[in-house]
Amino acid sequence: MTGESNKTGLDAAAKATWPTFEQIAARAYQIYIERGRQHGHDMDDWLQAEYELLQLPVDKLVKVKPAQAMTVRRSVIHVVRAALC
Repeated sequence: MTGESNKTGLDAAAKATWPTFEQIAARAYQIYIERGRQHGHDMDDWLQAEYELLQLPVDKLVKVKPAQAMTVRRSVIHVVRAALC
């Protein structure tokens, strides 16, 4: 196996669903503001932001109606891709 995706164990589609540093930083800052600008919670805010942003694709997948997912026999990958579009 060759290529960057094999080194990390992630393919291009999986990498595309991961939040960027900038997205996490922006959400962490929003959490900091919502918390009332309390200092000392930077790691908590960052981890909460990562968690929320990583859950977004899962939330979309959960909302896929079974009829949409099962009209044709598809692999899980096809269902996930359909949910993300």
